[in-house]
Amino acid sequence: MKMVILFVTWFYPGQPPASSQAQFNSMETCTTARESILRDAARLKSDEERKVQELRKQGTIYNPGYPTVSAVCATQ
Repeated sequence: MKMVILFVTWFYPGQPPASSQAQFNSMETCTTARESILRDAARLKSDEERKVQELRKQGTIYNPGYPTVSAVCATQ
């Protein structure tokens, strides 16, 4: 049986990338985990965008730092 590896790298502005990997027994379970991570990244970006809008309404200048994520499933 081939192992499937999920490679994940988070990029935050002004910080070094943070990477990790995990092994799965099937492409399906790896893909499910990958999609969950991508949803988390989208939620974090959405939360940050709401925060920026609120601060701008208050007249506060804020430079957002949205996270970006790369997540790839690969067979070994």
